[in-house]
Amino acid sequence: MKQYQQQHINELSRVELEQLAKKGQLIDVRTPEEYKLGRIDGAILHSVENIDTFAKNKDKTYYIYCKSGNRSAKASEYLAKQGYDVVNLDGGYTAYENQNIDYDDVVEENNKSLKPNRKQFNFNGLQCPGPIVNISKEIKNIEIGDQIEVTVTDPGFLSDIKSWSKQTGHSLVKLNENNNEINAVIQKEKPKELEVNHTDKGTTIVLFSGELDKAVAAMIIANGAKAAGRDVTIFFTFWGLNALKKTQATHVKKKGIAKMFDFMLPKTPVRMPLSKMNMFGLGNIMMRYVMKKKNVDSLPSLIDQAIDQNIKLIACTMSMDVMGITKEELRDEVEYGGVGTYIGETEQASHNLFI
Repeated sequence: MKQYQQQHINELSRVELEQLAKKGQLIDVRTPEEYKLGRIDGAILHSVENIDTFAKNKDKTYYIYCKSGNRSAKASEYLAKQGYDVVNLDGGYTAYENQNIDYDDVVEENNKSLKPNRKQFNFNGLQCPGPIVNISKEIKNIEIGDQIEVTVTDPGFLSDIKSWSKQTGHSLVKLNENNNEINAVIQKEKPKELEVNHTDKGTTIVLFSGELDKAVAAMIIANGAKAAGRDVTIFFTFWGLNALKKTQATHVKKKGIAKMFDFMLPKTPVRMPLSKMNMFGLGNIMMRYVMKKKNVDSLPSLIDQAIDQNIKLIACTMSMDVMGITKEELRDEVEYGGVGTYIGETEQASHNLFI
């Protein structure tokens, strides 16, 4: 049996990946729905669910990717057993998209040009929802067709402004990021008519609690909803961010308040306290023991299932900054955003929970 190789997707340039695609060596093992939403140009779709039907020339090396690297690892392992030379592209499309995305391309379809007399605003230092709130206020003070340009340091703004523009109908003319500053140009359009966009298949969950039993309940509901055919998004904020920490604690040097939070907060999800009868941590141990005896999946296992099912996990960047939690401490599959991103998700959902 051959052993598959592992390589991070961003070790290959966009050009190198597209060349592999042209040669028929780049395989996308996500679902057809994910493939339609975005893909590496020329990649061949072959969903992991149907990987047993893979039948290609064994003289080539195939590069396999999914959303984050979990499904592609399973596909790579299977193909290696069948005698194929394969490379699992760790990090997947999420890492590729974050590394290579050209935000000017995102707004190109608006076909709007920059206007020289646009008003400029500096919202550096403002945390979510500050930038979006201020943009909404300034947009009211200009005429239809006029533009404003803003500079923002909140990392969640990249996602928030795209969602906000889609909801309000205003045009996002330009969006780019340089040296931890995000620059956006927005053009005011005619007011968007109110319309109900709820679907029968959308579920959103806000996980605010940092307690193990509530986090487990949230993940059970999310996995069950996804299995029933719903599109699920979970927004993790404040104490709920602890559920997204890696199962192996990552040491990050911190100072001041961030160091104090780090001392008080659980290092991994399994150390989260119970909402009742925690008993200085003894309740946590008892609960995990009972869950194991009753064959109830652990919190990390439930989150693994959510990732495998392509449930969207969004970490609140404002809460991260307040509590001194860094991206290095959280799972690689996590996406980042603010309240604008969450509201955009709820607009497409008919089922919303706060836990």
